[in-house]
Amino acid sequence: MLKDMDFGIYGKGIDGYVHYSLAMDNIREEEAHRQALMDEFDSGTDAYDISDSDAGDFSGDDF
Repeated sequence: MLKDMDFGIYGKGIDGYVHYSLAMDNIREEEAHRQALMDEFDSGTDAYDISDSDAGDFSGDDF
């Protein structure tokens, strides 16, 4: 039955299934990695904004 199945661009049969399932695993892994990077970026931005105590104090700058 699996040998008759068509997985589109990934091929037919067991080879198509293997390529399809690997592609889906890679997509899920990339999405998790991308989400982790965005979470890290968001938390880093918030921490920077909070710790920026001299915002607007330009008295020590020589322009």
